[in-house]
Amino acid sequence: MNYSQKIVIEDLTPGLRISIALATYNGEKYLGEQLDSLSRQKLLPFELVVTDDGSSDSTLDILEAFSEAAPFPVRLFRNATRLGYEENFLHAASLCCGDVIAFCDQDDVWMDRKLEVCAPSFANPSIVGVLHTGQTMRGSGELGQFHPHFPTARVFAPGDFYPFEQSPGYSMLIRRELVNLADSGNRHHLLKSHDKWFCLLAANVGCLATLPEVLVWYRQHDSNVFGVPTREGFLPAIRSYAGAYDYTVEADAAQYCALVLERVAESFPERAHLVERGARKFRYQSGLHRLRTQMYQPESNFFSRVAKYVRIVFLGGYIPDRAWHRLGFKRGIKDMLWGVSGAYRIFMNIHTAG
Repeated sequence: MNYSQKIVIEDLTPGLRISIALATYNGEKYLGEQLDSLSRQKLLPFELVVTDDGSSDSTLDILEAFSEAAPFPVRLFRNATRLGYEENFLHAASLCCGDVIAFCDQDDVWMDRKLEVCAPSFANPSIVGVLHTGQTMRGSGELGQFHPHFPTARVFAPGDFYPFEQSPGYSMLIRRELVNLADSGNRHHLLKSHDKWFCLLAANVGCLATLPEVLVWYRQHDSNVFGVPTREGFLPAIRSYAGAYDYTVEADAAQYCALVLERVAESFPERAHLVERGARKFRYQSGLHRLRTQMYQPESNFFSRVAKYVRIVFLGGYIPDRAWHRLGFKRGIKDMLWGVSGAYRIFMNIHTAG
């Protein structure tokens, strides 16, 4: 199979049951509009599973009223104690009974063809996750940038999609089997959010599909837990680009991802040949980040920095290709100009002062 080929969408997958996992907390302001968009789906879901995290406004009243008139079953759960955003979504996913889970934020708006467009991808049994394009929307309703943005439909082979760049939960559907595939307790902080966690699994235990259609309006407002990254100003950009970095966090995160995938491979031998590919990439990336950390140490001398740079070169870390696990050509130029030369020391005070 050519994993870079465009997806051919045929008939809807017969009998596919899609659960919607909705995590709520004091969402009365926009929840009604989101629920209305769910009820307008041309392909109705199998169920809506809602886990409320102790709302003190009218969120529960809105949900109960909706459940009485919804054109699909609504299962409402009230958490006994506050779980927080990330754990609340994981809890909602664990309660879903469908074949596929679509994650739903309480303040967005779904296009009425969202499930209809995404469902056919799951006719391919090798596809375990789907991501589609979204578009930001201000509280006033004004539309903004695409996020995430997938210009074309693609299918990524296991280990070929980087899970930390364009994987917001509101644009994600996964197969239910991923929920119990790995232990989600004590996750690395970069994997705390449900979307990063499930994207890591989906992108490495099977194929992941991306679709270009805008199927969600992602609302931006003051109460967002997470928002679309904004562009840095000039001075922060200089600090970010030229500063003396410590890449230990990135190295540890990549090592943790490799460990998770290695445990999945051990527990599910039938998937081992797929999962181990991604695990090797994360191990490799972790090693590159540790070398860069050593290069940018304040006490490093010129010969030490050259040695680290040459080591990365021989490992292929600066090769300019589409493989996400490499540092790439641009970082190679940066490390030569700022790292090897020692010029980063000039900007250490700027970086620290910020």
